[in-house]
This record gives sequence, C-alpha cells and structure tokens, in this order.
Amino acid sequence: MARNYIKTNNSKTKDLFEKRMAYKIRMAQSSYKNLVNFNFGEKYMYGRVDRLFVPMMVNEDRRPIKKFDRSLVKARGLGALPFVVDAFNDLAQQFRKCALTNKIDTSDPFLTNLKVHQAYISPTQAYGRYRKTYFATLAKAFRSQGIKVRNFDEFLSQLTLMLGATARRNPFTKTAFIKSRHAPPGCSGLVIEIANLNAANDQAKIDQFVNSNNWEFYLNACASYGFMVDRNVPWRLVADIGIYPEKSAMIAYAVPYGLDTTNKIINRFYKEVYTSYYPDFKRGLLDLYNQVKRKSFLITEECGGSTVSVRVQPDTYTLESLFEKYSEEDFLRIYFQIRFLEEESVFTENQKSLMIDDCIELYLQSSLGTSLGSFARIINKTFDYRGSLSYIKKHLDAVKAASFEEGPPPTLITMGPLQGY
Repeated sequence: MARNYIKTNNSKTKDLFEKRMAYKIRMAQSSYKNLVNFNFGEKYMYGRVDRLFVPMMVNEDRRPIKKFDRSLVKARGLGALPFVVDAFNDLAQQFRKCALTNKIDTSDPFLTNLKVHQAYISPTQAYGRYRKTYFATLAKAFRSQGIKVRNFDEFLSQLTLMLGATARRNPFTKTAFIKSRHAPPGCSGLVIEIANLNAANDQAKIDQFVNSNNWEFYLNACASYGFMVDRNVPWRLVADIGIYPEKSAMIAYAVPYGLDTTNKIINRFYKEVYTSYYPDFKRGLLDLYNQVKRKSFLITEECGGSTVSVRVQPDTYTLESLFEKYSEEDFLRIYFQIRFLEEESVFTENQKSLMIDDCIELYLQSSLGTSLGSFARIINKTFDYRGSLSYIKKHLDAVKAASFEEGPPPTLITMGPLQGY
C-alpha cells in the first residue's frame, strides 16, 4: 500500500508530524549529493550571507540580473545572475534533446520541457513589502495597547520594548530580514523554480517529482550543470557556486565573466546589506513614528490639588529637524541595539553596551562604514568578547586576513554539493 503524505497544513498535529517525518525520511534516503536540505541549520541562508556570515544581497546598482529567453519562462521578466541563466539554458536544452530522442518520459508535465516559473526576486522590493505590512502591524499594536508617545524619545523607548519580544521572529531591519526565513530564497539570484506547486503539499512533491520516471535523470542533469535541488521543494534549483572539495560545474559558467572563484562571484555581484540600508533605517524610524503618533491625546495632571485634563500634541519632525536633534551617534546606538534584539547572542548586557560604545568610537575615529562593518562582522560571527576597542580591531584584522584566503569556508555560500544531507 502506497504511503500517504501531507497535502495541506490543515491536519491534526500528530498526523501532520508523522506524515512530514515520513516525507523527510523518504527524501533523506536519496544517495544524490546535490539533493540538499536547505532547512537544515544555517543552510537556508545560502546565497544571503558572505564568508563571514554578514548578510549580503545582490548589488542591484550594477544591474546584474540577466533575463531568461521568453521561450523558457511562464511569466515575462524573470531572470537570475548571468551565469545561472546560462547554465539553465544548457540544462533545458539537454532535456529537449533527450525528449526528442525518447531518452526521457515526454509525458511528464514538469520534467520534460523545463520552464521557469519563479526566479530572482528583488530583495529591496521584498523587504519593502514586508516592512509596509510590519510597520502597519507595529502601529496597530501601539494603538491597541494604548501606547501614546509625545516625542521621538518616547517612541524609541516603547519601540525597543516591543521589539524585545518580537524582533527575533520578525526582524525590523533589512539587514536581519535578508538572512531570515521571511526573505524569499529567490533574493539570492541563484534560485530557479520550475513549477508553481504548493510547497506545503508533500504528496504533490512525491507524485509529480520523486515518483516521476525522469526523477533520477533530473538529479543527474542538475548536478552536471552545477545545480543543487532543494529536498523540501524539489522543483527549486539552486546554483552551486562552491569550490570545495572540487569546483562545481556552475563555476565553469562563471568563468566567461572573469569569475573562477566563489569570492570573485561574491565581490562582483553582491554587497553587504548594511552599506546601503543604514540611511533608509533612519528614514524608516521617522516613517514609523509618523504612523504611531496621534494628532493629539488627553492626559490627566495634578494642578492645585485637583485633576485636570490636558491635550497633548506630539512633536512633529521633518528629516532635517530630526537629524538636527539627534546625532549620528544616537542613530548608530539605536541601530546597534535593535540589531542585538534581532540576533541570537551569547553576549551579556554589559558586553553589548561595551561593544556599542566601541563601535561608536570607531565611527568617531574613522568612518561610518568602518563602524557599521565592524559591528556587522562581530555580531554575525561569534567571537569571545573582551569589551575593548583593541580586541575588536584584533579580530577584525584576523577576519580581514582570512577573507583573502580560499580555504575551506565556514558557511554554505562557498560549499560544493553537500554530503550527508
């Protein structure tokens, strides 16, 4: 009797757990090294963090996205990084050749004539949509909890309290969003989806892909052209830009662009998120303040032994007046504080305070970029912290030196096909 798998998430908890586990066991039995569990550990951050775990995104300023040929897409305008498109073109061509010579089952709806249903998703646009909804939710929470603020100071105080309970699940900053599960995998520019099925429907995954007569051909072909296949979403192809233990076939497609290593690919097509996001962070705080503040509200005060009602009109700011009232050090401090709220951290409150002070000192002594970069590299890569500026500089020098080496990397971003997953 064939095993039944989950079709929706609307099942009883016990049944859902057992059937989900049955799917995981079925997929884990595969011997194909390029069938990868991207939900395991930090692997879901593939293509979204650099070698030092710092969140990165496609550098859209360089217009790096190449469009797929219209004959290969289900919707106009779909694209990915250039070498990824080139590799997929050849992969699709291989499927067409084998279909013409009857080497594969031509009745398969997805694994005969490969079509792109989804690919690159702009991380800026994805975060913009997320932030719009998230800010509206935060503003609603302020109102539902009866929180009234008279000025930007009171707003920041209340916001920090609110984020302390929610930010690790629902990130506030774009920096944290990019490496969270809220960011679509397509943000990396390395992902192509060849079906539009429901990812919660394990039964469809088994019926339409795993049980397909073309399943093994599909996995072998993907490996040959440098693609990993997402074990949990088998119609999702992920370009393997790793070079260990040997170069992925995908690297050959990057060579014509002058890119023969993972580092070169990252340096050409990506940038660290904080470099362009931080100015928007400051503007975003003002935007949220304007959503939260009321036109006016009543408070009660004691006056001459009696209670009187006083109408309060919250302070109004423009960007210019806000930046005049609050210094860059003030904004850096709130940014660093929120980033700590978003991250799992082993630092004590005293260590966090010392680190923030040290990074602000780096801003004063050097530059804004140095301060933001130093903080990003430390908070995203766990170090034993000693709370001194010299200690931070020591580790930053070590990190910088390591970044020039092509040694075995600490993250999936530079790995080849993963073994044992």
